[in-house]
Amino acid sequence: MASQSEVGHARNVANLQKLIQQITAYTLYNPPVPALQIANLQTLHTSSVAKLDELEDSRIANKAAIYNRQVAFENLKPLSTRIFNFLEIIDLPAGMLEQARSLNRIIQGYTPKSQQPENPDPDGEPKDTVSTSRQSYTQQAETSETSSASCRPFPPTHPMKTTSSCPPSPPTTRLWLALPSP
Repeated sequence: MASQSEVGHARNVANLQKLIQQITAYTLYNPPVPALQIANLQTLHTSSVAKLDELEDSRIANKAAIYNRQVAFENLKPLSTRIFNFLEIIDLPAGMLEQARSLNRIIQGYTPKSQQPENPDPDGEPKDTVSTSRQSYTQQAETSETSSASCRPFPPTHPMKTTSSCPPSPPTTRLWLALPSP
């Protein structure tokens, strides 16, 4: 049967507070160890409460950083598809288009059926494979930068435009580097 008691730092600090209240009420409490005297226990409780507050502040900052990172990367996949579709329209050489298709697949996390490993083991045991997902924020930022760098050298396709024909580089890498790490 699983334990139904609460565990954790907050519970330990609350139990320390109860202990201090109980031994304060007991007038004959006189421990031989100085660390167990009431004044030292109260100091320990005060520092424990301060550390719990510090822990909560850092947890909130970490959750904010995670949320900001998720928001920064939420449009990366649709943007990657738009960039690839744009590159298809401007008639790139076949090799460059295949490279763009490959980078788009990496960002999307898609593996074509022909590249997915089959299970040749007759016992039905799944064969250990190496993941090629590359879906972490760091890897998505690297792939995004590679993708935008590969289309920068193209001239404008519209006579009125003075900028590159490639859509602007997604700001994900800049945001990724500016966010505090969890």
